Amino acid sequence: MKKEYTFEELGYFAERECKAIKDSLQGYSYMNFDISWSNWAGNCTLIVATDYEAEEKEIKDFFLHCALGMIFQIKRTVE
Repeated sequence: MKKEYTFEELGYFAERECKAIKDSLQGYSYMNFDISWSNWAGNCTLIVATDYEAEEKEIKDFFLHCALGMIFQIKRTVE
Protein backbone atom coordinates (compact mmCIF):
# COMPACT_ATOMS: atom_id res chain seq x y z
CA MET A 1 0.00 0.00 0.00
CA LYS A 2 1.35 3.40 -0.96
CA LYS A 3 1.96 6.08 1.62
CA GLU A 4 1.72 9.78 0.74
CA TYR A 5 4.30 12.40 1.63
CA THR A 6 3.45 16.09 1.26
CA PHE A 7 6.13 18.64 0.45
CA GLU A 8 4.66 21.62 2.31
CA GLU A 9 8.19 22.74 3.15
CA LEU A 10 8.76 23.56 -0.55
CA GLY A 11 5.91 26.06 -0.60
CA TYR A 12 3.28 26.30 -3.31
CA PHE A 13 3.60 25.46 -6.98
CA ALA A 14 1.45 26.42 -9.95
CA GLU A 15 -0.51 23.51 -11.40
CA ARG A 16 1.55 23.61 -14.61
CA GLU A 17 4.70 23.17 -12.51
CA CYS A 18 3.19 20.16 -10.73
CA LYS A 19 2.24 18.65 -14.10
CA ALA A 20 5.83 19.13 -15.33
CA ILE A 21 7.20 17.44 -12.20
CA LYS A 22 4.77 14.56 -12.68
CA ASP A 23 5.69 14.21 -16.37
CA SER A 24 9.37 13.99 -15.44
CA LEU A 25 9.31 11.84 -12.30
CA GLN A 26 6.13 9.70 -12.33
CA GLY A 27 7.18 6.08 -11.75
CA TYR A 28 10.83 7.12 -11.50
CA SER A 29 13.45 5.08 -9.65
CA TYR A 30 13.17 1.99 -7.51
CA MET A 31 10.79 3.97 -5.27
CA ASN A 32 8.29 4.14 -8.17
CA PHE A 33 7.08 7.63 -7.30
CA ASP A 34 3.38 8.40 -7.77
CA ILE A 35 3.02 12.18 -8.01
CA SER A 36 -0.06 14.26 -7.35
CA TRP A 37 -0.89 17.60 -5.79
CA SER A 38 -3.48 19.38 -3.74
CA ASN A 39 -4.83 22.51 -5.41
CA TRP A 40 -6.24 25.23 -3.19
CA ALA A 41 -7.23 28.28 -5.25
CA GLY A 42 -4.28 27.82 -7.60
CA ASN A 43 -1.78 27.13 -4.83
CA CYS A 44 -0.64 23.54 -5.21
CA THR A 45 1.16 21.42 -2.65
CA LEU A 46 3.21 18.59 -4.12
CA ILE A 47 2.37 15.06 -2.92
CA VAL A 48 4.55 12.03 -3.58
CA ALA A 49 3.38 8.49 -2.83
CA THR A 50 5.41 5.30 -2.77
CA ASP A 51 5.13 1.80 -1.38
CA TYR A 52 8.86 1.76 -0.66
CA GLU A 53 9.54 1.12 3.02
CA ALA A 54 11.76 3.84 4.49
CA GLU A 55 11.69 6.79 6.84
CA GLU A 56 9.90 9.91 5.58
CA LYS A 57 13.14 11.92 5.51
CA GLU A 58 14.88 9.30 3.36
CA ILE A 59 12.03 9.22 0.84
CA LYS A 60 11.74 13.00 0.63
CA ASP A 61 15.51 13.46 0.37
CA PHE A 62 15.75 10.86 -2.39
CA PHE A 63 12.85 12.43 -4.30
CA LEU A 64 14.60 15.82 -4.17
CA HIS A 65 17.85 14.15 -5.26
CA CYS A 66 16.02 12.62 -8.26
CA ALA A 67 14.35 15.94 -9.11
CA LEU A 68 17.68 17.78 -9.10
CA GLY A 69 19.26 15.01 -11.14
CA MET A 70 16.48 15.34 -13.70
CA ILE A 71 17.12 19.09 -13.98
CA PHE A 72 20.82 18.47 -14.62
CA GLN A 73 19.98 15.76 -17.17
CA ILE A 74 17.61 18.09 -19.04
CA LYS A 75 20.20 20.89 -18.98
CA ARG A 76 22.88 18.60 -20.44
CA THR A 77 20.47 17.50 -23.18
CA VAL A 78 19.68 21.10 -24.13
CA GLU A 79 23.32 22.16 -24.31
